[in-house]
Amino acid sequence: MAETVKILQAPQAGLSDMAKLQDLNVESILENIRQRFEADQIYTYIGSILAAVNPYKTIPNLYDFEVMEAYDKRHIGDLPPHIYAIANDTYYSMWKQTANQCVLISGESGAGKTESTKFILNYLSKMSQASAVETGNDVSVEKCILQSSPILEAFGNAKTVYNNNSSRFGKFIQLAFSSRGVIEGGKVQDYLLEKNRVVGQNPGERNYHIFYALILGAPDEMKQKLGLGAPEKYKYINQSGCIKDPNINDQQIFSEVNEALKDMKLNDEQVSDVFELLGAILHIGNLDFITAGGAQVSSMSVLKQAADLLSVDEYQLANALTEKTRLLRGELISTPLDEHQARDSRDSLAMNLYARCFHWIISRINVRIRTKPTFHSVGVLDIFGFENFEVNRFEQFNINFANEKLQEYFNKHIFSLEQHEYNAEGLDWVDIDWQDNGECLDLIVRKLGLLSLIDEESRFPKGTDGTMLDKLHSNHAKNGFYIKPRVNNSKFGIKHYAGDVFYETTGFLEKNRDTFRDEMLTTIKESRSDFIYDLFEDMQESSQPNAAKKNRKKPTVSSQFQESLHSLMSTLSACNPYFVRCIKPNSTKAPNAFEKTLTLNQLRYSGMLETVKIRRAGFPVRRLFDDFVRRYRPLLGKDTQSSHSQHKCISLLSSYESTNQKWQIGRTKVFLKEDLEIKLERDRAERVETLVTKAKACFKGYLARKAYKATVAKIVFVQKYCRMYRQRRRFLNLKDATITLQRYERGRKARQLFHVMMEERRLEEERKREEQRRRAEEEQRELERLKAEAKLRELEELQAKLEEEARIKAEEEAAQKKREEEERQRVLQKAKAIETAKRLEEEQAKIRAEEERLKLENELRIRREEEALRLEKEEAERLVEEKRLEEEVRRREEELAYAMQQVMTHFDDSIAQLNSPSDLNLDKYYGDMFEEADQDSEYQDDDPDEDSVSRKSDDLQYWEGYLNMKCGGMVNTWKKRYCVLRDETLMWFRAKQEALKSGWLMKKGGGTSTLSRRNWRKRFFVLKGIELAYYESDSDGAPCKGIINIKQTKDILDSSFGRESSLDIITDKRTYHIVADNADDLSEWFSILMRVKNANEYELKQMQDEDANPKNAIGTLDVAVIDSVVPVHLQTKPNAFAIITAERVFNMSADSPEDMNGWLKALTQYHKGQRTYSKEEILMSGWLTKENTGTISRPGITRKKRYFILTSHSLDIYKSVDLQHKLGAIALNRLCSVTVPDDKMFKEIDYPPELVIMNGNRRSPPSGNPESNRRSSFSFGRKSSISGLATLSRPRSNSRPYVRDYGTWKFTIHSRRYSYNLFTPSNDEAWKWTYAIQEVIDSKPPIETPSQILIKELREASLNGYNDEIDKIYKLNPILRNVPYMLKSPLLPLPYGQIMSSNLDKGYTTLQDEAVKIFNVLQGSEQLPDPMPVIQGILQTCQDLKPLQDEVYCQLVKQTTWVKDADNLNNLRNWQILCCMCCTFIPSRSILRYVRFHIKRQVELSPKTQMAAYAGYALEALKRTRTREFVPSRDEIIAILGRRDMNATVFCHGGGSCQISINSSTTAGQVIHTLVKGMNLDSCYNRFSLYEKSGLVEKAIDDRSVVADILAKFESQNAQNDDGNKDSRFRARGLSDRGKPWQLFFKLFCFLDTQSVKPDSIEYSFLFEQAHEEVIRGKFPATDEQLIHLSALRMQFDKGDYVHGDWINDLTEVYPVDRLKVKPKEDNDFGFQQRDRKDTFISGTLRGIGEKTLKRLQKSASDDNILESVYRDDVSATITAIIDKWRTLKGTSAERAQNIYMSFMRSWKYFGSRLFEVECHDGRQTYPKNIWLSVNKSMVAVHKINDPNPLDEFPYEKILSFGAPIPNEYKIIVEGRRSELTFDTTEVFEIAKLMKAYINEIVKKRNMIPA
Repeated sequence: MAETVKILQAPQAGLSDMAKLQDLNVESILENIRQRFEADQIYTYIGSILAAVNPYKTIPNLYDFEVMEAYDKRHIGDLPPHIYAIANDTYYSMWKQTANQCVLISGESGAGKTESTKFILNYLSKMSQASAVETGNDVSVEKCILQSSPILEAFGNAKTVYNNNSSRFGKFIQLAFSSRGVIEGGKVQDYLLEKNRVVGQNPGERNYHIFYALILGAPDEMKQKLGLGAPEKYKYINQSGCIKDPNINDQQIFSEVNEALKDMKLNDEQVSDVFELLGAILHIGNLDFITAGGAQVSSMSVLKQAADLLSVDEYQLANALTEKTRLLRGELISTPLDEHQARDSRDSLAMNLYARCFHWIISRINVRIRTKPTFHSVGVLDIFGFENFEVNRFEQFNINFANEKLQEYFNKHIFSLEQHEYNAEGLDWVDIDWQDNGECLDLIVRKLGLLSLIDEESRFPKGTDGTMLDKLHSNHAKNGFYIKPRVNNSKFGIKHYAGDVFYETTGFLEKNRDTFRDEMLTTIKESRSDFIYDLFEDMQESSQPNAAKKNRKKPTVSSQFQESLHSLMSTLSACNPYFVRCIKPNSTKAPNAFEKTLTLNQLRYSGMLETVKIRRAGFPVRRLFDDFVRRYRPLLGKDTQSSHSQHKCISLLSSYESTNQKWQIGRTKVFLKEDLEIKLERDRAERVETLVTKAKACFKGYLARKAYKATVAKIVFVQKYCRMYRQRRRFLNLKDATITLQRYERGRKARQLFHVMMEERRLEEERKREEQRRRAEEEQRELERLKAEAKLRELEELQAKLEEEARIKAEEEAAQKKREEEERQRVLQKAKAIETAKRLEEEQAKIRAEEERLKLENELRIRREEEALRLEKEEAERLVEEKRLEEEVRRREEELAYAMQQVMTHFDDSIAQLNSPSDLNLDKYYGDMFEEADQDSEYQDDDPDEDSVSRKSDDLQYWEGYLNMKCGGMVNTWKKRYCVLRDETLMWFRAKQEALKSGWLMKKGGGTSTLSRRNWRKRFFVLKGIELAYYESDSDGAPCKGIINIKQTKDILDSSFGRESSLDIITDKRTYHIVADNADDLSEWFSILMRVKNANEYELKQMQDEDANPKNAIGTLDVAVIDSVVPVHLQTKPNAFAIITAERVFNMSADSPEDMNGWLKALTQYHKGQRTYSKEEILMSGWLTKENTGTISRPGITRKKRYFILTSHSLDIYKSVDLQHKLGAIALNRLCSVTVPDDKMFKEIDYPPELVIMNGNRRSPPSGNPESNRRSSFSFGRKSSISGLATLSRPRSNSRPYVRDYGTWKFTIHSRRYSYNLFTPSNDEAWKWTYAIQEVIDSKPPIETPSQILIKELREASLNGYNDEIDKIYKLNPILRNVPYMLKSPLLPLPYGQIMSSNLDKGYTTLQDEAVKIFNVLQGSEQLPDPMPVIQGILQTCQDLKPLQDEVYCQLVKQTTWVKDADNLNNLRNWQILCCMCCTFIPSRSILRYVRFHIKRQVELSPKTQMAAYAGYALEALKRTRTREFVPSRDEIIAILGRRDMNATVFCHGGGSCQISINSSTTAGQVIHTLVKGMNLDSCYNRFSLYEKSGLVEKAIDDRSVVADILAKFESQNAQNDDGNKDSRFRARGLSDRGKPWQLFFKLFCFLDTQSVKPDSIEYSFLFEQAHEEVIRGKFPATDEQLIHLSALRMQFDKGDYVHGDWINDLTEVYPVDRLKVKPKEDNDFGFQQRDRKDTFISGTLRGIGEKTLKRLQKSASDDNILESVYRDDVSATITAIIDKWRTLKGTSAERAQNIYMSFMRSWKYFGSRLFEVECHDGRQTYPKNIWLSVNKSMVAVHKINDPNPLDEFPYEKILSFGAPIPNEYKIIVEGRRSELTFDTTEVFEIAKLMKAYINEIVKKRNMIPA
C-alpha cells in the first residue's frame, strides 16, 4: 500500500499534460516525453489522449490492485497519467454520455499495444466484478473475457525482430455492459491473420507461440500421442534459427492456454482435436518430395503421422499433395505435380488448417461470451501496428492500409471534425494545419486504385504478379504518393503517413486469391474427425457446378479485409472514441534506452504536435444547452430568473470563470476546457451528495413512521386473536365434556342390548345344530343300505360276463383258422394271375407306345401348320386393325375439331347439348374419365402430353368466390362450391376456407382417466382463430359439440404411445384426449395448435390471412390445360360460363354478372394461349422431340416434336413456335435432375423394342399389350428376396412402332411426378439443354424436410450445451419416435426419377418407393426366423442406391428412439441392422453426427442393456469403417450380430494356411503386417502382399482394400456359380469349370533383394515357390532343355529319388504347357500375329480379365481328354524327358535340388522381374508387336518373348510419368525419348501398382527410412 501511495504521489517529471506546454514544438514534446520516460513515468496526457511509451521492463507496483482502486471514479487529471484513468473514464462515460465507448490503441509494432489492451480489459473486468458483487450476479463472463487473452496471444502472436509478443492479427474486443455496470457478454472480431508465418519466418523470428508451447509444455503422454519430439526437428519452427527466447516462458503459455480453453467450455475431446491439428501441421512441415514419375512423398512415416492426426487416409493425402485432377468431359484426369508445386500444396494445407482452426477458436470464444441485449458497450481495438521490414509483402500492405484508415479516423476526430464544429458554431477560432492522408487512401481504395487493380488481376486466370505490377506502374506512376522504383524490379512503393514503404509483389496474387486446391479440400472433408470437417464445412469446391461463375465473383482476401475494415470503421463511428498512442523508444527492445530520432519520427507522423496544439487551444468538452442545464441543474441557484437554457449556461459558467478563457458559447452548444468540466463535475457531485443526503433523511423518517404504525397494528391484531383463542378454548372444553357424558351413556345402553341379542343367537344356533345332527344320521344309514345292494348286483353281472367271453373266444379261434387257410390259397392263385397279366401288359405297352409316337408326330406337324396359318392371319388382322384405328382416330379428331368450332361459334346450342347427358359427343369421345368432385379425389391428368406443373406467372392475381358447378360425367347436377384461383390453379372447396385447419379426429372423454373405446367419439374439428370447435359431422349446419380456446389452455402435449398417435389439450377444467389416424396428421395438428398458442396478435392475423391450401381442396384444375373459357346462356343459370379442356367441360354459374365477368377476366389472363415472355425470362428455347406413351386408339410409344421454352422456374411445352397452344410445363426444383447425353448409353439410331419409357405414366413402363408384360418380385440383389414388397412391369413387345424423323441424342428430365425423355439431333444441342436445365435446378434453394430441420436443431442445441432444449425436442417432435405403422414418404429429400442403368434389373423403381419399402421391412424384422436375407437385402439396396444410405440411417434412428423396452426383440433387431450399417457405410457428415449423438444418448438412457452393448459396438464401428464395394458376407453379418471379430483363412505355397482374426474394417495391409510379424519376417529383404487367387487367376490386393470386402466378393461369386448363373462373367468365360475356390493368398510382391535371402529362411521358401510359379506360367526366359532340367529338380524336391513306375500325372505343375500348345514362329520384327485391341476395363483387384488372358487360362484349364487328344505326343515326350533327367538326380537331397534350382534362377541377371505380355504400339516400329514388359526394382525393360536380354531399359529416374489414359492402354513417358511408350494390355493396374511400389521403395531407401 505504501508503494502504491508513493507511485501516486511521486513528483512528476516534466508536464503530465502536454497541452500545458508553454513552448509548443516537436523538440519540447520530445524532451518532455524523454524526461518522464527516464523517471519511469511512461504515461503522458494530451488532454484526454494518452501517450504511452513502452519501457521494455516491468515497473514495480505500477499496475497493482491498489492503483486500480485509486483510479476508480476519478476524473482524468486528478491523478498522474495512467492507462487505468482512460479505462475508468470510458467506463463511467457510458452513463454520462449515454453512448457506446471505444478505445483505439495505435502505434508501431512493438510499441506495447497488446499489453495496453490487456490492462484496459483487466480494469474493466474488475469494475464489472465489483458491480456484480454488489448486485449478486455471476462473474464468469469477466473471467472468460480475461481468459481469452492467453488463447488469442498464443494462437495469434509471435516473436518478431521488433517485438517478442507481436500481434499477427487485428482484433476488436467489444464488451457489453448492463445498466448496472456488469459485463454481460462480448464479441471478438479478428482481422487478417498472417497465415504465411505458419510455413516460414524471417531470420530471428518465431512461429506462433502455441507451437513452441505445445512441444515444450505438453505432458509426455500427449507428446507421445502426437508423435512430437524436440522442436529442432520441425521445419516450420526451426528454419528461422530462433526457437527459444529467454523472455518467453513456453511452458507457462501452454498451461495458461490449456486452462483457458477449459474455461471456454471446450470439452477434452475438442481440446485434444485442437492440439492434434497443431501436431499435424508440424508433421506436414517435415514432408518433403522427390521426383520419381512426378513428385513423390519422401517419407511415408511422417505422412502417416500427419494423416492419423487429421483422421484422413495417408494414401489419399499423398495423392492430394502430389497430383492435380481436373474434370474433362465427365472424366477425372490426374496430372502429377513437380517438387515445387507439391511443396506449395503442403504449405497451402498447413496455412489453411491453422487459419481455419484460429477462426474456429474465436467463434467458440464468442459463443462463450455471447452478447445479450445490453445497455451500452466499450470496444478496445488492438490492431497490428505500422510495419516496414526489409522485405514487405502482401500482409504488410494490408496492415499498413489498415493503419492509414485508423490514422484518418484519428485525424477526422481530432482535427477535421473538431475544427469544423468550432467554425459551424461560430466560436472564436484559428484553424490549425495538420497532415492529411486522404490522398494516400485514395491511391489505395478509389476506383482503379491499387486494391481495385490487384483484385482485377487476381480474377484473371492468366494474371501474374508481373502483369499486376505493370498495371500499377502504368496507372499510378504519376501519383505523388506512389513510388515507382528506379531499378526495374518486382517492387512498388507508397508514401504512407509513417514513411515510405516498398512492397515485394512476388506472391501478391496467390495470397490475394487464397486458393485451396479441390483435391486437398476433398481429402480434408473426408476426415473422420468432426472437428476437422467442421473447419472446412462451408468451403466449396471450385469443380462444383457453376464453379467458374462463382469463382469470378469469389471475394478476394483484400476485398474481404476491406469490407471488414469498413464495418469496423462504421462501428467506431457510432462510438465516443478514446485514443492511446503507443510509442516505441528504441528498435532494440532494450530497457532504459531512448532513441530520439526513432521517437521523433513517431511523434511527427502521428501528428503529436498538432494534437497538442488543438487540445491546448480547443474545447474538447461540448454539450447542447438543454443537456448542459439538465446535467448541472443542481448547481443552478433558485435566483436564476431567465428561462432560456443558453442564459442559464452563461450565468453558471460566468460564476466559475468570468474571462471566458475556458469556455465559449456557440449557437447550440456549450464548449468547455477539460479542467473546467472536471471542476463542474466535482461541484455537481458534492451538491448532489448533499441533496441526496437530505432526501435520504426524509425517506428514512417516512420509513420509520410507517414501520411504527405497522407494529402497532400488528400488536392490536395479535391481542384480538389471543382473546378470541382463550374464549374459544373454553367453549370447546365445555363441549367436549358434554359429548363425553353422552358417549358413555349411549355405550352403556348399547352393551345391555348387545348381551340380550347374543343370548338369543346362542339358543338359535344350538337348535340348528341338533337338527343337522339328526338329518346326518338318517342319511348315513340310507347310504350304507344302498351300497350293499349295489355290490351284490355287481357280483352277479361279473359272473355272467365272464362266461359269455369264454364262449365267444372259442368260436373266434375256430373261425380264424378257417380264414387263414382260405387266404393262403387265394394269394397263391392271385400271384400266378399277376405274373401272367404283367407279361401280356408289357407286350401291349410296346405296341401302344409305338402308336402314340406316330400319332404325336402327326399331331405336332398339323399343329405347326395351323399355328403358322393363325399367325399369318393375326398379322393381317393386326394390320387391318391398326389401319382402322388410325382412321377412327382421324375421324374422332375431325369430330372434336368440329365440336369445338360449334362451341365457339354457336355456344348456346353446344352448351345445351353439353348439358344433356343423352346427346354428348365429347362425353362419348372421352368416356367417363371425370370423377365427381364430391368423391374427394384430386384431378390428375393421365395424358402425358397434357400433364403439366404450371409455371408461376409474374403477374399473379388472386380470385375467389362462390360458384355453382356442374362437371359433366354420369352425375350431372349443380353444386355450390367455394372456388379459389391462385398460382395458376383453380381449386374448389365445400365452403370458404376460414379455418386454419380442419379434419376428423377421435375425441376421448373428459378428465385424465383412461376411458374405454365406447366413450370415444369421432368429431369434425375446425380451428378458426384461437378457437378449436368440434362438430358431429362436416356438413353445413352440423351442431357444435364444444369449443376450446387454445390461448387459455395450460398445455398441449404429444401423448403418442405405441400405435396411438394422440395429443392432450389441458385446460383448467378438463383434459381433451384427441387421437389422429396417423403420425403425420397428428404432427400437423400439433404444429398448428402450438403456433396458435404461442402466436401474438400480428402472427395470428398473418396465419388467418394465409391463402387457401390445395391439400384441403376437393378438386383442382391446372389452368395450363384450359383450352377456352366462354360464357353460355342457360335458362336456369343466367350468369353461366364454361371452362373447356381437352378432356372435360366444366359448367360454372356465378351469382351476378359482375362476378361472372371477374372470373372470365381472371381465367382469360391465365389462359395458356395468351402467355408472353420477356427476353430476360427466356433462358433457352427450341424444338425437341418428346416421347409419349400410347393411348387406346394408338397403342405403343410415339414421339412428337414440341417447342420448349426454358425459364428460371420451369420448362414450358408448346405445340408450335407461336406459343398459342401450351401443352404443359415441367416445374423445376432442387430435387429434379437431368441425365446427361452419352454416346454409349443414350445414342439411338432407332427405337429399341425393350426400352423402358418413364414419361407421363407415373414412372410405370408402358406396353402396347398389357397381357404380355411380365412381372418380377422385388429383390435386393441377393439370392434371397423379400417378397410382397413391390413389383415392376417391363414391356415385352415384338412389334416396333412406326418411327419418323426422330432425334438421336436423348436426355431425360426427372421431375416430381414424371420423367421426360427428350431427343435432339445434335450432341452439342443436347449438352446445351442439359447444362441450361441443370443450372436452373442448381439455382433453386435446397429442399429441407422436417428431419433435416430437426437434425440442425439438435446440432445447435448440443454445440451450445442446451440439454433442456434437447430433452424438449425429443419430447415434442414426433419424428423422434418409434412408430408401428407404415411410412408414407422418406425422411430425407431424395432425387426424383426412375432408377436407371443396371439397377433397374434388380427390381428397383424410385428412391422414394425403395425408402418406404425398407422402412416397412424394419417394422416386421422381429418376426423373421432368419434375418440374414433381410439384412443383406437392405445392405445391398443401400450399396446399389447410394442416396438411400442416409435415409436408412435416419429410419433406424427413428425406430430406435422412445422404445419402452430397450431389449425387446424388434428394437434389438433394429440395433443389429444399425450395427451392420455402421460396419458397411459411412453416412454423410450431418447424418454421421446425428447417428453418433443418437447412439450416445441411448446408451446414457439405458446403460446396462443389450441395446447399449450393440450401441457401443456401432459407435466403435463408425470410427473405423471404410468404403466398401460389396455388402458383408453371411459370416461377417453373423460376427457383427455377435459383436465379435470374424475368422479368415490365408493360404500360402505348399498348401499351408493360417487363421487370422479380422473385423469389418481390417485392411490387407494390416493383415500383411500381422502375418509378417507372426512368421518372423520383419527383417526380410523383399515385400509381401495379399492376393486373391483361384487356380491360375490371381490379382494382388491393394493394402488399403478391406479384407471383409474380398471375402464378401468370394461369397458372391461362389453363390453365382452354385446357382448356375449364366450371366456370371467367370462362368461365361470358362474360369469356373475348373472348380478352383477363391482364396486369400500370401506371397511376395516386390523383389528388392533376391541374392541376400538365406537358404534356410522362410523367405527363401517363398522365393523358391514363386520362382517355380513363374516358370510354369511361361514367364521365365529359358530353353526347352533348361525347363526340363528345372522340372526334374522340382520333382526331386517334391518326391525325392525316382522309383520305377513313377509318372507325372499333371504336367502343368512342373512344366509350362503353353510352350507345347503354341509352337513359336520365326522371330522377326514384324512376324507376330496381329491381335485386336480389347475393351475390357479393369477396376480394383479382379474386376476385369482380358481376352488374351482368358484364352491362355482356357487353354490351361482344358481337361485331360483335350490334352491327351491334341498334345498327346508332345506331352508324353516332355514327361519322358523330365523323368529321364529326374533319374540322373538320384541321391540329390531336397535342399540340394532347391539350391540348384534357385542358383539357376538367380543366374538370370533380371531375376525378380515381373514379366507382362503386352502389345506394343510404336509408330517408329522400334519393337515387335508382342513383347514382354519387365518391371523390377530399378527399372522397366522391354524384352522379346522368351529372350533373357532386354531390347531397352528405362530406369525410374528417367521416367517422367506413367499411367492408363484410357482402358487397356498403358503409357510411359521417358526423359530424352521423343515418343511415348504405349502398350496394349489388360493388366494396366497391375503394372502401375508394381511400378509405384518400387518407386516408393526407392524413395524410402534414399531417405534412409526403413520400410
